[in-house]
Amino acid sequence: MDPRILSPNTPILRLSDLAVVSRLHSFVSTHGRNSARTAMSRLAACEACRKAKLACDHQLPVCTRCSASKGICIYRTTPFKRKRVEKQSLGSPDESPSFNPRRNPYPNPGYLGSSSHAAIFKHITPDGDHGPGSHQAVPEDLHSDLFGDNHLVLQGADILKHLLTTYKLSAMKDLVMFWLAKGANLALAEPFVEQCAQSVSQLFTYHDDNWHLVYARRLLQNSAQPLHFNDTSDLAGFSAQFLDHNSRWETLGIFFAAVSRATIDIAFFPSLYTTEQEQYTLRRLCTKLCDYALEISLSLDCLNDLQLIMQYENFIVHSYVDGDQSYHSWRKLGDAISSTFALGYHENIEIKAGIPPYLKELRKTAFARIYSADKNIAIFLGRPPRMNKRFCHFQIPSCPNAEEGSADWTPDAEPGYRADTRWSALCASLKEEIWELLQDKHDPSCAQRASVIQCQAETQWQHLPAHFRLENSLKKCTQGPFERDFVAGVRLHHLHVLFLLRLLLLKSPTEPDLPIIKTAGQMLTLVVEIILLRDQLTNSGTGLIWKSTNLDANQVAYYGLPAAGIMLLAMLKQHMPRAHRTRSLQDLSVFVAEVQIGTIVKPGDPNYALLSKATQTIQRFLDSTHSDPAQSLPELAGVEGNDDWAALLSQDLWDFEAGFWQSLADHPSLLAIEPSLPPVVPAPGKREGYDEGFRLFPDDDTALKTEPTFVHFLQRFEDLLEGCVKDGKHLLEIYQRLLQQAREALDLPTKSDPRHHNFVLTRRWMMVNPRRAKEFHGIKANAAGMMGSIYIWNHHRLDAWKEIGLMKVLAG
Repeated sequence: MDPRILSPNTPILRLSDLAVVSRLHSFVSTHGRNSARTAMSRLAACEACRKAKLACDHQLPVCTRCSASKGICIYRTTPFKRKRVEKQSLGSPDESPSFNPRRNPYPNPGYLGSSSHAAIFKHITPDGDHGPGSHQAVPEDLHSDLFGDNHLVLQGADILKHLLTTYKLSAMKDLVMFWLAKGANLALAEPFVEQCAQSVSQLFTYHDDNWHLVYARRLLQNSAQPLHFNDTSDLAGFSAQFLDHNSRWETLGIFFAAVSRATIDIAFFPSLYTTEQEQYTLRRLCTKLCDYALEISLSLDCLNDLQLIMQYENFIVHSYVDGDQSYHSWRKLGDAISSTFALGYHENIEIKAGIPPYLKELRKTAFARIYSADKNIAIFLGRPPRMNKRFCHFQIPSCPNAEEGSADWTPDAEPGYRADTRWSALCASLKEEIWELLQDKHDPSCAQRASVIQCQAETQWQHLPAHFRLENSLKKCTQGPFERDFVAGVRLHHLHVLFLLRLLLLKSPTEPDLPIIKTAGQMLTLVVEIILLRDQLTNSGTGLIWKSTNLDANQVAYYGLPAAGIMLLAMLKQHMPRAHRTRSLQDLSVFVAEVQIGTIVKPGDPNYALLSKATQTIQRFLDSTHSDPAQSLPELAGVEGNDDWAALLSQDLWDFEAGFWQSLADHPSLLAIEPSLPPVVPAPGKREGYDEGFRLFPDDDTALKTEPTFVHFLQRFEDLLEGCVKDGKHLLEIYQRLLQQAREALDLPTKSDPRHHNFVLTRRWMMVNPRRAKEFHGIKANAAGMMGSIYIWNHHRLDAWKEIGLMKVLAG
């Protein structure tokens, strides 16, 4: 039908109706324009523009002004609503964390290897494979719920608020910049530390009541974004994704890790701290915020290169703050190793497609440093390593100006963090082979394999650039502070490989031979030189746990203690040439003095207990030597009781921790009585039933019998059916019978011996008394002590007996 022809049923519009429609159209048009103008005028400015009272163009996610100033651009969610007192959406910090649904419903699997289901399906649908660096897109409907673990975010925000209200952010930035100016840096995050410091110092311009929660949300939103790159990307473009208005929790983590490290190397910074307590408080707070930044980032389940870097640097911070023996440090390293595997960086990185050269080098550096840390920590603690070359593609960063993919040194290589990473990883590779050889020590081919490793170590040393090799005394080195510290670290790594190799070939550490004495002497001398020249060195980054500029106690423990232990054993055994002995005594004296005066370690520091125990033993040895220089120490084999002592010391070849020094302290040659200690400390009064002469209670036949308060089992020989001991076999039977009584007293199985017991044998009787423990509060009581004749060789032991009480020690 023609639309212009009206049907019979079509209503006719009257003139009055047309007027109403016209007015209605006019109202709607006017109201629509006013509403649009109102909506435009009601767009809220971002917080930075609002505070500065400047016009904002409302661009998302960052307005033009904030983009130009490189600051974080924050828009309030309800800018025109009056504030109401209500509970925080993130919950209370005192509440236990409740269950929150995972932001991404599909967990990130990370790297999937050749035995995984992905490898099988790859043959079916090869285009569906995603490399270890790929990221899943965040669903749009989940962008509003980016809080990961709410409890973590709230705690991190609270720590951030506390730290920034207690200390000036600008002062912390100045501390980091001063630290960097000295030549120090974070070893793995080196390319980003200065940029992170500049970015963080410009972030926090919004300071309303809940400013810390607002920034926590924005940092979290940025952390949830993937880091994009391709084979043509450069480092500046990669860094821009987590700097300035793109700053994320990882950016904060790297910055505050640098602040924590700087407080270790810089003892006095008036704008932040002037005392050790203030320095320690700042370090702890920065470490805590660094921990939260890491945990918040990991809770998003989007592992990337930046998070791995932060994991490694967080581990290093904990190695300084908590010590190398701490479980926290051990777990942090394990987490970094797990992330390395999850990212697939244990595979050949060079053959991966789509990765720019700078990122390949960064990933190889991360692998090398974590691999090296794993070996050094494992050796220091005597635990199995967790990264094995059998399951990894061993790779180290290339030298600058070297051919692509080349692992060789270039003659013009410069000292630096990359060079240190290369060398420490090469030495760690040999340490792993030595560790594996230790498990096959009784294999006939052990000596031959050890010879091959030694040749490799010497070849590696010769292939170093000449200016990296320290051949003489460190005092004669004319290079700068950073370079001197670097070459000292390179030399210590090499000597440590040789030391472990020669220690492996010893039949027993109590029988040190000339090669290991020479190597240990070189290690000890170099450590002492570093101690004395510490103010002339700058942290070259070997720091890890083993070396740091301020000569933290970790370096002394890792290199100095094993060397000092071998030198002591050699002098006790009279195996050391006289020329070496004089120098060794000088080095040991300096070593002990520096520890005792607190320049290396102080009470409360993580490694204080280990170092103080070692220095007490060394000091006792030095005292026995200086008391009569003309008299040489008795040979180990010629002292009564040394067979048991040597067996105890030989239980673990690589154990130079507290147990080693306790065993060495028990060496009979070191139990010298202090000259000021009286030969006999009289008992306080005479007991009834005893005459003036001292006698053991089983010999007291005439006077009143007074039984001791401890459990004991006594056999007088005159009470035997035979009236005496017939022969040695009979004597052994008596001993075994008394041992059985001791087992029953301790509720031990029939065939097991009491772990700790005292034994006394005289011409007239035999006695065994079981003990629950080897010692009581660090005090040992030998068999004579249990009988009332206590041997004490210095005032320290005498004071300990007096403080705890005689009967408590004997009953313990």
